[in-house]
Amino acid sequence: MKRRPSMRALPACGLFLLTAVGCSIKSETAPSRFYLLRALPTESSGSARGEAAAGPALALGPIHIPAYLDRPQIVTRTPGAEVKLSEFERWAEPLEDNVTAVLADNLSRLVPTERVSLYPTRPSEEREIRIAVEVLRFDGSPGGEVVLEARWRLLGPEDAPLKTERSRLTQPVGGTGYGELVDAMSRALGALSRELALGVQSAARGL
Repeated sequence: MKRRPSMRALPACGLFLLTAVGCSIKSETAPSRFYLLRALPTESSGSARGEAAAGPALALGPIHIPAYLDRPQIVTRTPGAEVKLSEFERWAEPLEDNVTAVLADNLSRLVPTERVSLYPTRPSEEREIRIAVEVLRFDGSPGGEVVLEARWRLLGPEDAPLKTERSRLTQPVGGTGYGELVDAMSRALGALSRELALGVQSAARGL
């Protein structure tokens, strides 16, 4: 004689199924958060504006980022070789575009110059210095530090080589959230901008 399943077990099973379904729906509908890197704070002194008007004509680009960063998800790194993609912490625009825009904004303030264009929009005869940047690494971990490694070149008229450098910059992350991580990445990009600006200023004096 077959035994019928106990009716007392059904509510518990039903509760388990409802809980599982609820967790699944919650995970699928978790809100994404979107971030942008930020430029350096604006300085509005009259002397800086006057210097910018007479600053060198710059063409910025190309700017390359590694393939592992070329995605909407923010990438973090573990102490080992593993990288992680956050499904719900994302960039608000392609990271390469954001990095390029921030570098252009920072350079216009640090050099300073009002004549910054994106390569190859400015014809070679209308630019004094071109800045090409290859990002090798740009990541970090919440609660840890951000590392930015890049190779960069300065080229004069007709792309004559002026300077080639490699930079490695680190910034501590001031908390365990992704907002703090992105802030540290913005500071690292600001530090790279300062190195580029010093290189541009030195090269411009020799032209």
